[in-house]
Amino acid sequence: MLKLANKLVFSKVRARFGGRLQYAFSGGAAISREVAEFIDGLGITVYEGYGLTETSPIATANRPGARRIGSIGKAIPGVDIVIDSDGKKTDKGYAEGEIVVFGHNVMQGYHRRPDDDAAVFCGRDFAPWGDRPKSADRGFRTGDMGYIDNEGFVFISGRIKEQYKLENGKYVVPTPLEETLKLSPFVLNAMVYGDNKPFNVALLVANVPAIREWASRDGISLPASEDAIVADPKVRELFKREIAEQASHWKGFESVGDFTLVSEDFTAENGMLTPSLKVKRRAVMERYGALIEALYKKDKGAR
Repeated sequence: MLKLANKLVFSKVRARFGGRLQYAFSGGAAISREVAEFIDGLGITVYEGYGLTETSPIATANRPGARRIGSIGKAIPGVDIVIDSDGKKTDKGYAEGEIVVFGHNVMQGYHRRPDDDAAVFCGRDFAPWGDRPKSADRGFRTGDMGYIDNEGFVFISGRIKEQYKLENGKYVVPTPLEETLKLSPFVLNAMVYGDNKPFNVALLVANVPAIREWASRDGISLPASEDAIVADPKVRELFKREIAEQASHWKGFESVGDFTLVSEDFTAENGMLTPSLKVKRRAVMERYGALIEALYKKDKGAR
């Protein structure tokens, strides 16, 4: 089967890149495990790294002999990565918290912005558990959440400022959940919300062309307009199944209790995405807040 897939599919994809590509390097935004494994399956080894402008820019990287799919690799030589966990741990017992970068690659500071400098820089002594960095006296707080496994591989959980707390006290980091939902061929974009709420909800941008293709293939009749399509009960049932499939490995408190569909994608042009294609949550809430809040007002028995 693998030989057949290689002949019919993988070889054609490799040919699009010239036929000799052996390695791919990913940075700037997270690459999902599923995508990385697909690229690996093509016979192209993918290496993911991480860094910021403030860290000049690379801080960690996977490399030959030290690679783990799903991680951003280990700290590069001359750099120390420390997790400011405040006692928080992952299910496997790893300290989880803000990723702090120490090294001579860290910037000197923002130009004439002392208040911003004070917010992002910290000294060695902030790490009370004894794993203090050796590379430099000053660390840079990245604003990213993550953890380091027992082999030194760093994993990103999400953005500190994006996490929120449910009514039950559980903290939710929405970005990984959104990336998982977007693995569905019917979802162009997603925003998960639940700040101080009893459960999470999702605003999903429907891939209308893919939905029409699905309906045509299965002999399902749909209305003509995009707005009517996303409101169609048959389409909602499709999305219920997609959410259940994509979220099958989530923790219970991460599950989506309800969702709403829209047909207009998030873009930088309409103000829903940043130039680096990250969701602008405040802008999405300003535009779709009424739709999202309405999900909490529905009778729970109807969900």
